[in-house]
This record gives sequence, C-alpha cells and structure tokens, in this order.
Amino acid sequence: MALKVFLCALLAICVTHIAALDLSQFNWIWTDTNRVVPPYASRNFRRDFTSPTGKIALSSEILIAADNNFTLYVNGEFIGQTTTLVESSYMFSYCVELNSGYNVFAVNAENLAYGNDPTGTVPNPAAFISAIQITYTDGFSSIIVTDTNWRANNDTPGFQSIHYNDSSWPYAVILAGSNGWYYQPSPAPGVSSLALSSSYWIWTDEIPPNQPYSNAPVGSRAFRKTIEVPGGSVARSGVIIIDADNAYVLYINGNLIGSGSDYYQNPVRIAQQWKFTLDYPTDDIVIAVNATNFAGPAGLIVAIAFDAADCNCTTTRFAVSDGTWKANHTVPARFEQVDYDDCGWTPVVVEGAYGVAPWGQSTVQNGN
Repeated sequence: MALKVFLCALLAICVTHIAALDLSQFNWIWTDTNRVVPPYASRNFRRDFTSPTGKIALSSEILIAADNNFTLYVNGEFIGQTTTLVESSYMFSYCVELNSGYNVFAVNAENLAYGNDPTGTVPNPAAFISAIQITYTDGFSSIIVTDTNWRANNDTPGFQSIHYNDSSWPYAVILAGSNGWYYQPSPAPGVSSLALSSSYWIWTDEIPPNQPYSNAPVGSRAFRKTIEVPGGSVARSGVIIIDADNAYVLYINGNLIGSGSDYYQNPVRIAQQWKFTLDYPTDDIVIAVNATNFAGPAGLIVAIAFDAADCNCTTTRFAVSDGTWKANHTVPARFEQVDYDDCGWTPVVVEGAYGVAPWGQSTVQNGN
C-alpha cells in the first residue's frame, strides 16, 4: 500500500490533465449480429491486455453500461454489477488497481424483460459498451474500448479467471456505435442521490422472515456488515442513512457516528442521514449497529454511499441492509471494532423491502 500511495502521489505531480472518460465514441457489442434476443439471455466477454514494452500499468478507470445488466471482473476479482432494469439507463465508473504487466477484463452481460412484457418472453435489444483508461507509472495512459478485440461466448463457468483460456472463443460483434443504439446511458447517481428505496428492513432470527408485524423480544441486539472495497481502491468518507424501530447507536470502523430513536412527522417516519470521515483510507468498511426494541415489532434499515479512490479516479459505491448482514442476540464488548470476530454470528432475517408496513415511507433529516 505504501508503494501504491507513493506512485499515486508521483502521478499527481507528473500528470497535469487526463481527458474525462466517456462512451461517446465507442461501440455496443454482443456475441453475434442479433440485436434482439430473448429475456434473460446471458453472455460472457473477455479482453486481455499486456503493458507495452517499457510501460508498467498502475490503475484503470472503467466506464461501462449494459442493455440490460452487467457483472464486471478484473483479473478474476468481482468489481461491480447492476441488477435492475432501472440501472440499465446509467453508465457506471470503477477505479481498479492493475497488475504491472498482464491483465484481464471480464464482463457477464444479461438481457432482461421489459416492463410491458409480463410473461418475460418477448425478445428485445441486448448489448454492452465500455471504455477502459489504463494509467501507467510514468503518467501516460491508453484506452481500451469495446470492439472486435473482445472475445465473446455463452455462459461459461470460471470465465472471469485471469488464467482461463479463451483462445477458442469467437470475437465479439459490433452492433452499433454509441450514438446508434436505442438510448444513451447517463452518468450513474452519486453520493447525493443516496436513499433507502433499495434497502430492506432486517432483524435477528428471533422473528420469522417476511413478517414485519411479528413481535420481537424487548432489548438490544447487535448488527454488523463488512464491506470490502474491491479493485485496490480505498475509502475515506461517505454518507449513511439509517432508521430503527425503536432506537440505534451507529458505528463505522469503530467510530461512533450517531444515534437516534423513533421519530415521526405524522404520519411519516423520519430517518437520519450521517456524513462520516474515517481515520485513514481503508479497503474495509465495517458498519456496526446497536439496535434496541422497546416493544412490538422491531427493525433496522440502512443505506450507505462512499467514494472509493484509486490514484486519479474515484468511484461512488453503494450498499444497503439486506440478507448479507449478521446479527447477535446480545451486544458484546468491542463488537463495533474492525478486528472483532463475528464469524459465530447468524445471518439476519429480512422482514421486507423499504416501504413495507408497519413502517411505510420515510423522509430523511440530517443527523450532523
């Protein structure tokens, strides 16, 4: 990490300007010339890259969009994905640390059914588009685009591995230039767009799943979520929105961020938004919550956004409360610390998506 920080600082001195990356001059590609394919058709794409002689790759900025969803890997590591039809209208940016010489960019692209297709059977357009800016240790850069240099195939287990042999795969087909597709993706929302709309109400396994009206035991419970920042990036600051039935104390990486309890502006619940800055840049963010139930139903809901930086590139990352969180029936000492071992904790129970009764919709007020 020390070497990485030094090289990034060196780039800040040597590089006076790198043009903003965009998709305006690049291509939508697919496995064949059929623009229209059945819903849920899924295809794999790979593009390998070797640094030119005398060059040492340092990092990459990846701009990507798909019609409809994508999952992005670099050198076998999961970097990011989209999962909804709404997200297909955006282009997403990722900052990823690279190997010095050989690297592989891999994408799974999936078509979805349109909203006016209740049966999920009507074929519709499918493709993906990307531009990748490679930055070298000498401050120069080069760009990889979606074109016929990419390999393409049907779903293949392990295709994302840097060691996978794709020599038998056919090359991708260009379906259209950026302006020749059915729509133009817009930049993805940033930190300021954070909302609870994609989050889930959660609690401990003391209540059944998907039954938010269930009465939970009175008392405090501990919750944790560790977010690993992929691609060699680090996070330093962000924003978190939280609400609890009935009260919470919130920590991030061991630091007390804030606390709150049931608050209504009749008849709407009020959630709190907290800005936070970590003590130092890190590739792990640990959210820890001491949540207390006074009586009746209990729940916790969270959304977080943070900027993950890698040299001259910054990515906005999002996470929400969902079934990947862990919970404990007591609140152990030091449970909020990054190095606390929660391997014996149980998965949370998902009570329902944001908006579910008895909690309904929320407005958000600033906590700090």
